[in-house]
Amino acid sequence: MTTVSVIRRTYAIFAAVVLSLSTNYVASASPHSPYRGWDYLVGRLRDIGVKEQDINHIYQNPHMPRFTFVPFSVKPRESSSIYTNFNRTSFLLLGANFIRENKTLFDDIQKKLHIPPETIVAILVIESRIGENTGHELVAYRLSRLASVCAPDNLAHNYKLQRKKDLSITFEALKERGRYLETTFLPEIPALIEIGKRNNVPVLKVTGSSAGAFGLPQFLPSAFLRFGVDGDKNGHVSLYSPIDAAWSVANYLSGYGYRADLSLAERRSIIWRYNKSETYIDAVLALSAGIRKEVDSPSPQPSKLPNKPSALKQPAS
Repeated sequence: MTTVSVIRRTYAIFAAVVLSLSTNYVASASPHSPYRGWDYLVGRLRDIGVKEQDINHIYQNPHMPRFTFVPFSVKPRESSSIYTNFNRTSFLLLGANFIRENKTLFDDIQKKLHIPPETIVAILVIESRIGENTGHELVAYRLSRLASVCAPDNLAHNYKLQRKKDLSITFEALKERGRYLETTFLPEIPALIEIGKRNNVPVLKVTGSSAGAFGLPQFLPSAFLRFGVDGDKNGHVSLYSPIDAAWSVANYLSGYGYRADLSLAERRSIIWRYNKSETYIDAVLALSAGIRKEVDSPSPQPSKLPNKPSALKQPAS
């Protein structure tokens, strides 16, 4: 969602190269600092008004890993092969049977929000295989790393390493990319703190992807707060509930004006907000079309929906 998948995958590729060269990197935080190397980020969180007790709860907590070097590239690239597996019959069946098994759910969503079921389900399949793979990373840690890329030592070390590979890279270009990442991910930390308070969930217990997204739809915390829906009317929102997740994805798309009768270019521009990747958009649209074809097939094949326990809970408004 949003920039999550692109960053998640390009980070993994780039990190594999850079970390092999960076074993001597040490953050230059004061040895007397209680923040375990997160001093730059702590300062930025104070700048945007995060309360001291919330900062201390995360960055003085021994369960929060220490800050280490965060590699990032100036021009991240995503291979088109990442999403090729989603044209397999098994994924079409997973999506189509989820729609069939939840016909009333999707009839209600389509009636109220006018979002095609196959578009919702294509996103859920690609993001997490409808709950089979929602990630095991500590979300607070992953968001904090992405929000810390502009720490001076981190920028300098990235620049040094990248110049070894490409002399055309400028420090200003690297810094501009860093500012983009910081601007994107810094607000997600107070959003995560807010989720924890609303739902009585310890922030350092929330797990998800390496880019800090979680649940079946892989929402960032701000998207959860803005678009999360209590679809099953049980009093809280859980992105690990297939019903809540389906309603929440539909609400996200609807919030940006998605409708089936839009032009292809208009639909692509809205999915772009979910994930800024052309290959991702291609995959969603192709899988969506395949799922619709399978749903309309006269000979449906059964599949079993993965079960995922509810984790994040937000009181229904």
